[in-house]
Amino acid sequence: MIAILGEALFDMIGGVGNNGQPCFYHYIGGSALNTATAAARLDADVLFIGKISADMFGKQMQAHFTENNVQIIPKLCDVPENSMLGFLKLDARGSASYVFYTEGTAVTGLRAEEILSALQSYNQIQYLHVGSVAVALETSGKEILKALKKIPSHGPSLFFDPNVRPSVIDDFDLYQKRVLEIVKLSFIVKLSDEDLTSLYPQSSIAEALEALLELGAEHVVLTKGKDGLNWRSKTGLDVHVPAVDNPIVDTVGAGDTVSGALLTYLAEHAIKRGDPISKEQVEEALVFAAAAAAITTSRKGANPPKRAEVVLHN
Repeated sequence: MIAILGEALFDMIGGVGNNGQPCFYHYIGGSALNTATAAARLDADVLFIGKISADMFGKQMQAHFTENNVQIIPKLCDVPENSMLGFLKLDARGSASYVFYTEGTAVTGLRAEEILSALQSYNQIQYLHVGSVAVALETSGKEILKALKKIPSHGPSLFFDPNVRPSVIDDFDLYQKRVLEIVKLSFIVKLSDEDLTSLYPQSSIAEALEALLELGAEHVVLTKGKDGLNWRSKTGLDVHVPAVDNPIVDTVGAGDTVSGALLTYLAEHAIKRGDPISKEQVEEALVFAAAAAAITTSRKGANPPKRAEVVLHN
């Protein structure tokens, strides 16, 4: 089983209505929700670990998880805190910038003890994905790190996607320190070239990737938009696959789809922390992730593909 820890929220994406007036279109989102959806649609066994509000947005999130065969934890549902909202603006290339409304929301109410209780209750969990806004926010970020440090070494393999969101980071130094602490515990760190530059502004891409591996990550996967995907390993693997060349509607959820696809591949091949992985397996995993992400970018909002839709390009 793959557990996805983090935020479920509503994305409000700016656009133009039928009458030509500016408006916002709402989509269920959040990095954790999108990654869980992507992995489940690719036929993985998925559990979402996060609080979900009793408000009208939370009810839609619960329905979304159920419709997409993602398990949720009943005692973390219908909490009194409101749902988190994220407002997005897309540029001419379909890239998104974000503003989040976070204080007092369900996402910030999750505690380390609840995370650990969930992991103990579902002892078949082999992979744990964590990242994005839930890690960036001080309240939830500290609780997540506290829980991760208490997971035994024989516990689930940690897949970390920092997905840096500057608009929700109050103190970047504290945030960076927390991110690097999680890197030390990670099996795989997946991040974009923009994320990497934010974390290591004075370093080259190659230097920054090496720094993450030296900290403790076994593997680092770098997403580079139209320039494809790059996988680096402590063992010396350095594999690149190109992105699928297709028209892009927007990039919302593309990175989360990559995460969901990689986790699905790892689970299907039973590759966990400390296990050997071949160059051929890495290439297969990246090609699979690139194909899935290409479908997501061809659609409005974060709408990952089902397994039957994914056509591999190699």
